[in-house]
Amino acid sequence: MTHRLSLCLALTLSLAAFACGGKKDAPSGAAPGTGAPTAGTATPPGKPAAKELADAAEPTGVTWKRLEQPFGSVEVPAGAGWEVVDNQVEGADGTVIMLQAQDGIGPELLDDYLASYDDVQKRDAPKYAGKGSTKGAVGGAVAARVEGSFDNGTKFVTRDYLIFTKGKVVVLGARTPEPNAAALPGLIDHVARSLQVK
Repeated sequence: MTHRLSLCLALTLSLAAFACGGKKDAPSGAAPGTGAPTAGTATPPGKPAAKELADAAEPTGVTWKRLEQPFGSVEVPAGAGWEVVDNQVEGADGTVIMLQAQDGIGPELLDDYLASYDDVQKRDAPKYAGKGSTKGAVGGAVAARVEGSFDNGTKFVTRDYLIFTKGKVVVLGARTPEPNAAALPGLIDHVARSLQVK
């Protein structure tokens, strides 16, 4: 268990760097609004389904493209004003969407991972204030949504998804300057709903 927690810490350290850096109708079983298969597995019979977390309305006027990553793929904003840089998608308005995964982290570590994630954010993101986490599912996979804010000279709001599926945790994190806060849930929720894990 200690080794797994140190792996959690390694990933959350790279997530903290993300907070401080960077530029200022669907088929059956598909993620809503994407036509893409969902990330998780079916709920076992007799067990109630977890609350779907990526439930923000689809943003209007956004063009999407599927982006391959080592863990699988997601749909990300594309077109004028959007640029893919390594494992990030950066918008001209200062919005950044980070895509990352780590093998060997299962859903049984959700609570430990959330605690580690929060500790690293508080330690490394300037003036980080967590607004809480919500446990549930994304596309049937065990997940948590973490929301917060930080101030590195510019006030940012954050909305991150930790999705535990196929023996790994996929972290889809988003931040945007505070004036753009209303648009952030629609963007990152679309990305989360479109997740396809290898």
